[in-house]
Amino acid sequence: MLPSELLITKIKKGRIYPVFAEISEEHLELADALIEVYRNFRGKKRNEIDEIVTEFEQGLNFKLVRGLRTLLERRCIFKSKFTIEPMLARRAVFETASSKKVTNGKERAEVIEKVAKKLNISVAELEQSLWADHESEVVLDDFTALTAEELLKLYNLSLAQTLLFKAMGMSISFKSNYKEIFRAIKYLGLMYSPEGNKVRVEGASSLLKLSDRYGTSMAKLLPAIVSSDEWEIDAEIVIRQDTPRIYHFLMDSRDRDLLMSGVLKREEATFDSAVEERFYNEFLGSKASQKWELIREPEAIFTGKAVFIPDFKFKHKELGIEIYFEIVGFWTEEYLKRKLAKLRALTFNILVAIDKNLACFNLADFDIGQPMILYTRKVPVAKVLRYLAKIEREEIEKQVESLKFRGTRIELEGDIMATKDIAMRYDVSKEAVRACLNNPEYIVFKEIVVKKELLNEVKKKLTTKNIKLYVEARKIIEAMGLPNPDEVLAVLGFRVKWKGLDMDAASIELK
Repeated sequence: MLPSELLITKIKKGRIYPVFAEISEEHLELADALIEVYRNFRGKKRNEIDEIVTEFEQGLNFKLVRGLRTLLERRCIFKSKFTIEPMLARRAVFETASSKKVTNGKERAEVIEKVAKKLNISVAELEQSLWADHESEVVLDDFTALTAEELLKLYNLSLAQTLLFKAMGMSISFKSNYKEIFRAIKYLGLMYSPEGNKVRVEGASSLLKLSDRYGTSMAKLLPAIVSSDEWEIDAEIVIRQDTPRIYHFLMDSRDRDLLMSGVLKREEATFDSAVEERFYNEFLGSKASQKWELIREPEAIFTGKAVFIPDFKFKHKELGIEIYFEIVGFWTEEYLKRKLAKLRALTFNILVAIDKNLACFNLADFDIGQPMILYTRKVPVAKVLRYLAKIEREEIEKQVESLKFRGTRIELEGDIMATKDIAMRYDVSKEAVRACLNNPEYIVFKEIVVKKELLNEVKKKLTTKNIKLYVEARKIIEAMGLPNPDEVLAVLGFRVKWKGLDMDAASIELK
């Protein structure tokens, strides 16, 4: 993307187009020459590079050269080089100079020499340090090069993105890369709705006032769109002159050879709202996160002609069940109507949290045939956890009923069996195994099933040998092949008495 003052467009019959740089010999030579300046001038000051690059602007298309230069500078790393912190150097010089009036170069040199001696550095080092943090004095430390053709294509893409800054909305059609496009739409916090074989991305005109935020987000969406095999966009662009006018910006995959393609680069995780972020953090801090994985920006869901991108997806780490979760916050009434209609059309359950403070809130309007939670200011995590626990119980009950329906009886062999191995054998979860097991000869632990005879043998050893120390009891239990001594001691009727955090000092006794 480029600064708006570098945007070059043409307007014709109600349409507006960016003036792309042709991939011609002339433009390739210009791009290559500019790249070579930055490639060869590592270690030079910015003002020295500026002097050379400015010469390219003479007699050429100023905006084109400045746009290419802007993109190249973003690939540069400039650093300040100094012996002493510039601010400290200036302070030392100013404090010394304030004691007497400096009126000429000789007096200035005397001050510099005096300060340099005081700081134990050379005059040249002090001079270099004084203004090393100013933009014109920073030094080119590194440059990520690209080819001349790549630079021109990046410029054209950036030009189109800059025009989209002024977009009110955009209709998109595409034939591939749809998952990445919809993930990008969600990631950028854009409102969207299907329109036949197209997707409508809503801009700021749908809100109370125009906002650059949505134009910027639509501009960021463009790299993902142009990565498709076939695509087309039709955006409404607001041009503010004496009277604001709306022009259509049309572009399609026939321009592919002029554009740099690539998917959206995600910097750090961002949220559509503070409500979503707060819920996400609170859920991760709950015990439920040990059982359920919370996935942000899950895959797009296609239902007929409609597309739906939930805010979150819960995935049970053992049962494998997935629950989608949508948080409906404040949007416009028209957008909400489309959103709710889409929720009603879903063929699967999705948990929906709805803000009771919606400007257009009417409880009757929210009869969407989906489990629903109402909230104000924050999503009640406890209610979400109760819903997930209910879904978990229901899934375990289904698995148990399935075993009963098949007439399957879980057969147990040996003294110790892992519940995960039993679960794999019968194609059910560990929870279902634990719920089904009622063999009086075995005790069910969290991760294992143990024969009572073996447990009785363990208890006999602990009592007949009059074991009192906790560490000795652990050794006996582990030697019998039992992995969780604390769980075994509790089942056998023992309790551990701790004396501080020292395990060697802990003892056991029968309850």
